[in-house]
Amino acid sequence: MTKTPVLFLLIFIIVGVLSSCGSIKDPEFQSLENIKLGKLGLSESTLNLDIVYSNPNNTRLKLKSAEGEAWLDYNFLGHFTVDTLIKIPANDLFRLPVKLKIDMSKIVQSSVLAFLNPEVLIKVIGKARVGKGFVYINYPIKYEGKQNLRQLLK
Repeated sequence: MTKTPVLFLLIFIIVGVLSSCGSIKDPEFQSLENIKLGKLGLSESTLNLDIVYSNPNNTRLKLKSAEGEAWLDYNFLGHFTVDTLIKIPANDLFRLPVKLKIDMSKIVQSSVLAFLNPEVLIKVIGKARVGKGFVYINYPIKYEGKQNLRQLLK
């Protein structure tokens, strides 16, 4: 009999935390920083960079991991991962240390287009593991927008 109230309380806490996670506002992209070449290869290269976002939420969160794919002007650029636990402060800026594995066969075409037109379409699709306390949910990453590549790379 004593296990039933404990189980009920645990379920109530989990439902409360999950419902509060359901109202998460999307982070707002700010800039790219610390772009460094990690590994240079003929078929694949690695870029390490920090993506700066602002958190418009009134609550702190944690990002456990993230992964997905990136495109530059509809050309597949590569696969990205974030494998570091990131503490996201409430209503403040935070940085994601991203590792981007670039398909070198696609980068030549993308870079030529980027130099001809400084404003490029960046598309990112993936998933992140975001949570608070001990409860984490899969959160979709979806971004598509025009960016001035020369300003981003300054």
